[in-house]
Amino acid sequence: MFKFGENWASFSRQLDEARIEEAVQSLTSLFGEGALKDKSFLDMGCGSGLFSIAAARLGAQPVVGIDIDPLSVDTSRRNAAQWLGRESGISFHHMSVLDAGKMNTLGMFDVVYSWGVLHHTGNMKAALANLALRVRPGGSLMIAIYNRHWSSPIWKFIKWFYNGVGRFWQKIIIWIFTPVIYFAKWLVTFQNPFKMRRGMDFMHNIIDWVGGYPYEYASVPEMGAALKRLGFRVLLTRPANVPIGCNEFVCVKD
Repeated sequence: MFKFGENWASFSRQLDEARIEEAVQSLTSLFGEGALKDKSFLDMGCGSGLFSIAAARLGAQPVVGIDIDPLSVDTSRRNAAQWLGRESGISFHHMSVLDAGKMNTLGMFDVVYSWGVLHHTGNMKAALANLALRVRPGGSLMIAIYNRHWSSPIWKFIKWFYNGVGRFWQKIIIWIFTPVIYFAKWLVTFQNPFKMRRGMDFMHNIIDWVGGYPYEYASVPEMGAALKRLGFRVLLTRPANVPIGCNEFVCVKD
């Protein structure tokens, strides 16, 4: 399994006010102006804690972040303390979304946010079902899941292979794929690939993409049907801006 926590800890050395503001704007674009104020917020797969911090900046309370990687939990705590102060009111917990018993201890939330996480759990269907139970009736769920594409099985093999070799060969693989991904993204979007959305960083995103394993994916119709079965109504769908990127879904629980 890919060590996501190491990548997030490295990314956090670049965290600054501008990146936090980009994360704030990302949440606002998804949920609307003022939509998070005084709402309970669960950040599933908190990573660096960036979006927990952004939610707190937007007035969400309480804010809870969970992650399966203990290094991500520690990194999130440090970042929240640095950017919000020691009494930030955010709590972070080491927990797997696949552990239904522990997830139940969290209670239910007004807003549940999980960007690019569930497809790395090894059981996306169960992860989505467990996460859906954390959304209270009338609450919102936002998830982003890798899009199904003809190349998805190839990328699954690449990710599996990457995680089976040592660090030296991992660096070589990243070195090989960086220009490939750069030019592919530029050809599809005609935008500067170094200019990332959501406060992200290009090179850390490359490492996450090439190494991110386990790896699952689903088309927009597949995700729409799965969300409907779980009692959600999709309010907003943003298709991936590149074929193998993440489709975004904002839903309300009926």
